[in-house]
Amino acid sequence: MSYTRKPLLLIIIILLFTVGIFTSTYLYITGFDLKAFFTSLDINIYGKIGILFLFYAFRNYLFVPSTVIIILSGVVLQDFLLTAIVSIIGVGIGIAETYTIGYLFRKNVVEDNKKLPIINKYKKQIQENGVKIVFFSCMFPLTPVDLLYYAAGFVKYRFTPFFLAAIAGEMWLILLYSYLGVEAQKYTSFAVYFAGFFIVGFGGWWIWKKRE
Repeated sequence: MSYTRKPLLLIIIILLFTVGIFTSTYLYITGFDLKAFFTSLDINIYGKIGILFLFYAFRNYLFVPSTVIIILSGVVLQDFLLTAIVSIIGVGIGIAETYTIGYLFRKNVVEDNKKLPIINKYKKQIQENGVKIVFFSCMFPLTPVDLLYYAAGFVKYRFTPFFLAAIAGEMWLILLYSYLGVEAQKYTSFAVYFAGFFIVGFGGWWIWKKRE
């Protein structure tokens, strides 16, 4: 990348993150209801899908987990197959976008190497284990996958095998959250119990691994 274009991209990304922080804070303080927002829109299904794709494209800058958008997609679209397709494409956009940011600014990160312990950990694991660490890490809901994707870009890991491993690892979660979104009213209590059970189980496993 040329030296003239790189600072411009860096400025754009910083501005997007800045706008995202202020926007997310404002929406949180004002109690913005995404479901009510979609319900109030007088647009067809294609318009709603377009807005959902915008959420996926900008979710990194708004600090919104893809899980939230997948479930929201199910609530809005009320069709499991359509929700799953939209969510797979949307998550794929997020994976590619995050990897690209890491790839473009990998040299800047090298300068701040000591300040990014978690990303450095993932960088080392990707270099040692390749797509295996990407695939299995993406299968767990509590894994900070965005940091993993940044790390893959930082080490210039081959995009195609990385992308396929990431999307395959996230697939069962995408389908699960799509279903829960479509059946949100029916399975709200189930979702809460599932989340609680998983968090407790994962927390216990993590503590046990730390003691080894």
